Amino acid sequence: MTSERVVFVTTSFPETPGDAAGHFVEAEARGLQQRGVRVQVIAPGASRRIGDVEVLGVEHHGAFGWPGALSRIRSRPTRIVGAAAFVHGARARLARLPHDRVVAHFLVPSAFPIATISAAPLEIVAHGSDVRVFARLPRTLRSRMARAWLGRSVEVRCVSAELATELLRTAPELAERVRVEPARVDVSGVPSRSEARRAHGVDASDARLVLLATRLVPEKRVDVALAALELVPDVRVVVLGDGPSEAVLRARFPTVTFLGRRPRSEALSWIRAADLVLSASRREGAPSVVREARALGVPVVCPVVGDLAAWAERDPDLWLVA
Repeated sequence: MTSERVVFVTTSFPETPGDAAGHFVEAEARGLQQRGVRVQVIAPGASRRIGDVEVLGVEHHGAFGWPGALSRIRSRPTRIVGAAAFVHGARARLARLPHDRVVAHFLVPSAFPIATISAAPLEIVAHGSDVRVFARLPRTLRSRMARAWLGRSVEVRCVSAELATELLRTAPELAERVRVEPARVDVSGVPSRSEARRAHGVDASDARLVLLATRLVPEKRVDVALAALELVPDVRVVVLGDGPSEAVLRARFPTVTFLGRRPRSEALSWIRAADLVLSASRREGAPSVVREARALGVPVVCPVVGDLAAWAERDPDLWLVA
């Protein structure tokens, strides 16, 4: 048992038990708690408990949430005011909390400027979209951020090797502090394949079940995946997730079953039931849905992107397309 006190700062965390948002942060927080660490999470929304994890909520006026902060702010630019309010409130929360270490998921705004209010050792977790935002910032601001991190005990954990390369291209001074470690994936409690298929009405004589589980935003290229599947005979296509592209996709692909955003346990059950999981995004270094599907024994087809080429060399059921 340890007396260490760790505060997570994140812009993505489940709102309710079973919510898929920020499930990788929740899995990491739970893992630390199981080792006896006291964990508190600062995140957007109301204060709440997700299982045994205490979440200290901060008002954000709609800036954060599904299908992602960037999509939400693009659709309503005034939400940037809510993002600023969250930063102010999160810094105030962190300043009042006793803690021995901070884990900041996402470079912006969790690691900077929120976590800079603390002098405790800092672990930064870079996921992808935050690195791309960081890369677009003015060089002087990037240098200021890097200096703020390097002026303390800091580690930067990138969820893929490709992401680490991308980050170091714009902030080479962080080289000695960067390591690669995929985000934690928890698929415990998922029913067996036969149970999952029965639950979702999948019979062995049915057409093959192909599943997409993703946010319905343009950068996920769901339209590309569904157009390709129109060329494949005898498949049943199910899409889990929602987002601003949903109405257009429903109209364009009327034979596809769109189930919307589902609780995480149900989504994992659908993945277990599938014959194949398909991902078309070209902007992810270590896609969670790919790792979840492979952890559940389901083959995956996806583009050559991020670290997937290296994974495919060791995994014959991870099929890559150029």
